[in-house]
Amino acid sequence: MIRRYLFAILLSFVCSAGYAQSLSFADLQSLTNMADNQAHDYLLLSKGFKSVGGQVLNGRNFELFKSNRTDPDKAETISLRASTTGISGNVSRQVIYFTLREQDIESLLEQARRSTMALVFRGSDQYKDIYRFDNSLFMAIISARFDKKSGSVVIEEK
Repeated sequence: MIRRYLFAILLSFVCSAGYAQSLSFADLQSLTNMADNQAHDYLLLSKGFKSVGGQVLNGRNFELFKSNRTDPDKAETISLRASTTGISGNVSRQVIYFTLREQDIESLLEQARRSTMALVFRGSDQYKDIYRFDNSLFMAIISARFDKKSGSVVIEEK
């Protein structure tokens, strides 16, 4: 009994000392086809993000969410393009994840490699490495800056 109690304390200490991104690659995929209220509830209630309003980028409306971490070096941002409904009635939106931590992008890149999506392009521009993953349902672009100070994931349904 005491061993289990000590193990539980040790495990909680290790988990609290560690840090991982708030959303997995699978979470980002799921956000692309959730209804607006489901996506909001998921980010606000389940994942600890807060809404910071809207923004227009290239003529498209996006809703912005920031992680509620107090350390600005661990900040994560999610942008959700307003959902669209196709002929079949399915919801679809573009999801953009941005982080200031190299570890977050590296973890998401590894998760993408293990997913059902295939790496179809790997390249770079003058600022970042670029990876494009694709399958019959989704397209994802993961970018990691050379200076290791930030990265992003853009994912959407086809």
